[in-house]
Amino acid sequence: MILDSIKSVCKISYSLIILFCMFTTGADGQGAPILKFNSSGKFKIVQFTDTHLKEYKKSQSDSVLMIMTKILKKEKPDLVILTGDIATSENVKAAWFAITKPMVDAGIPWAVVFGNHDHEHGFTNKQIMDYIETLPFNCSQSGPENISGSGNYVLKIKNIDGKQVKALLYCLDSNAYTTEKDNDELGEYDWIKFDQISWYREESRQFTNENEGNPYPALAFFHIPLPEYKEVVDFKTTIGDKDEGVSSPKINSGMYCAMLESRDIMGVFAGHDHNNNYIGCLNNICLAYGCKTGLDSYGRLEKGARVIVLYEGERKFDTWIETLSSPEKYFVSYPDSFKK
Repeated sequence: MILDSIKSVCKISYSLIILFCMFTTGADGQGAPILKFNSSGKFKIVQFTDTHLKEYKKSQSDSVLMIMTKILKKEKPDLVILTGDIATSENVKAAWFAITKPMVDAGIPWAVVFGNHDHEHGFTNKQIMDYIETLPFNCSQSGPENISGSGNYVLKIKNIDGKQVKALLYCLDSNAYTTEKDNDELGEYDWIKFDQISWYREESRQFTNENEGNPYPALAFFHIPLPEYKEVVDFKTTIGDKDEGVSSPKINSGMYCAMLESRDIMGVFAGHDHNNNYIGCLNNICLAYGCKTGLDSYGRLEKGARVIVLYEGERKFDTWIETLSSPEKYFVSYPDSFKK
């Protein structure tokens, strides 16, 4: 069983593993892997979401890890992004160790944004981030301490020699629940806060200035979908399963508007709604769900991942849903698939 090896693996010195990571993948000054386009000018991301891993439920946990391992073996991505509700277990460290092990074993860099359930098991998101930052091949960052949430950061994708930035990945904490539980007008789910949006705007402005006024091609990843996801459900160019409503915040804090005005984000990738895996496009910004990966929560769709392929020097990406029985399902290419 996959989880049976965790205790023995834990005995290995992490310092030796991290040193190995630096020699095999390349690393920056903090030991994080350097993300680069390959010699074909492509960069592949696998998005796993809503794994809801409970390491003590061995049959379900092993099945989830098997799905992840098989998809990683087939796709061989340059990066994995876990978009929230990842480890929902009281043994927090064991669960996070287990869920990241498929990437570590394959030598694949990975990053995390938090969902609304990750913090519910005795560790705050900040404490979880402090732990996962010690794990091999991790690219996640705590982010600025003076803004809301934990895990607001930008990943740079560079050219093959690792010297020039060519694309950006914005990772944000979409927070969890509203604080006034007796106020139905606020809704159940929290929103991306104004200080986070200000942080994004400033990061985007600086990167655009650095690139002589040209916005870098960029993607955004967080857990809870934006209210604008509701706008694209019935578009003719929207593709994928649409089997439940959009559980977005009731309060629209303006994240989509900030991306629209900054002109860098090509697509947003969320999780949260287990029976949705569609992608649509609103004003040249794709609004996409991943594919639920976990077994220990609701959801009737086949479990799997979303795959995204970026193209160096172009505002273009391909994406599809990958499951064990249906490879490259719902394939689209941005922007061509969404031209009206």
